[in-house]
Amino acid sequence: MRIALLVLVLLPLPASAEEPAALARLQARETTLAQQADSFETLARQQARVAYRLARRRQLGFMAEPQARLDDARALDLALFTVRRSAGEASSVREELARVREERQALGAAVTRAAEPPAAERPAFVQPVRGAIVGRAGLRRDPVTGVEVRQDALQILARMNDPVQAPAAGTVRRVEAQPQGGFAVVTGHEGGWVSVLGGLREVAVSPGAALAPGATLGLAGRNLDGACVVSLELWHGRSAVDPRLRDFARESGACGNESKPQVNASG
Repeated sequence: MRIALLVLVLLPLPASAEEPAALARLQARETTLAQQADSFETLARQQARVAYRLARRRQLGFMAEPQARLDDARALDLALFTVRRSAGEASSVREELARVREERQALGAAVTRAAEPPAAERPAFVQPVRGAIVGRAGLRRDPVTGVEVRQDALQILARMNDPVQAPAAGTVRRVEAQPQGGFAVVTGHEGGWVSVLGGLREVAVSPGAALAPGATLGLAGRNLDGACVVSLELWHGRSAVDPRLRDFARESGACGNESKPQVNASG
């Protein structure tokens, strides 16, 4: 038994297990390169200001002693040299950053394709609530940091108190309060699939409940930003899968105050 375990430990990991680790390393490298490029560019700007001041002093002191003019000229040449060097380093880092970003995007796409099971094994999920899709799963650029991050959820702009339905038959595993407000319902489906529906104001189910397709899970509610956004994540095993849904009739628009049947809150 010990020998068998040792053999399992020494066996190389399959490519599918190594790819997420490689993707994480590329993401970390990308963040580091972006910080280095910003630092070099900031240094180049500071050095350019120094060179400008030296050039102005040289112009204003044109009638000074020859030795002073020579010293100013040498200082200006050195300042211009450091500006060119910093700008060149920033450009090189930006080129490396672009290469790493392209490699990371290609690897991310490959990991997504590898994680996605065949269509024959995929349940017929449906859109759980009426509304326009305002966010899709995939890579997006953070508006604050500028770093690309992965979003696993499909986001649907619903109406206040619209019923949120089970995307497929399954069994409720968990009901959890969300940090941004509201509740999330985690449901297990046939074939190792799991759906996570967030953005519910109230829930009508509890862990262990068996669900038919389209069963009401609860009511849509506003998040901390005031938007009625319901999020849907699909997972197969330990991998997030891009939701591809058969849409219900979509209704775009802001959150309304339509009267809906009352649903008991679950905590």
